[in-house]
Amino acid sequence: MTAHIVWDWNGTLFDDIDISVAAASAACRTVGGGDITHEAYRRAFTRPVRSFYASLLERPFTDLQWKAIAECYHRTYRDLLDRARLREGVAEILDSLAGAGVTHSLLSMGEHDEVVALLEREGLLSRFLVAEGMTRQQRTESKQAVLARHLDAVRERHPDELSVDRVLLIGDTLDDNEAAVAVGASCVLLADGSYDPEKAAAVAVPVAASLSAAAELGLRAISARPGPG
Repeated sequence: MTAHIVWDWNGTLFDDIDISVAAASAACRTVGGGDITHEAYRRAFTRPVRSFYASLLERPFTDLQWKAIAECYHRTYRDLLDRARLREGVAEILDSLAGAGVTHSLLSMGEHDEVVALLEREGLLSRFLVAEGMTRQQRTESKQAVLARHLDAVRERHPDELSVDRVLLIGDTLDDNEAAVAVGASCVLLADGSYDPEKAAAVAVPVAASLSAAAELGLRAISARPGPG
């Protein structure tokens, strides 16, 4: 039975931390807040995203202000999108793993059409059995809920029977790990991800310095699991 990797997109395969911080700073300024640092962004990041902004601003805000925050963030992010790049060696890593029998899918909490357009632009879309972002109606869902649904979609296209204990999620936030744990999959986070390192250590989530190291670490853990029966 082959292993399957669910890749996160934003901050994982797609290195967009700089423009994400810039867009979040602009969003905070639009409701009277100040600029934020990369460290503050990483340590405060959480879902739902509204709670993230309440933490950054250190105060609650109205529904009207939340609408302004969301609109400003997405507008600024799109304006800066050309400044973001894939992490080094993404295509080569995916192809090498596929050559070893590992299958891939992609699950992003970003807007579906934008994610697919970027995958097509980078020539990556065909490497994934399933590639999904969120519709605007789904953006308020937890990653746990969308991961469970995503794995159902993967099973429909997977060449072999896929058991969740053969699934590895590679991401950059603690909610990636929470989602994986909830469905029974493994998870490895990137060391430069958007999370508080102390919180990651407290839940003993594996961390790796690069995409290839994350895949190696996670697949090694999967292979060490006892087989059925």
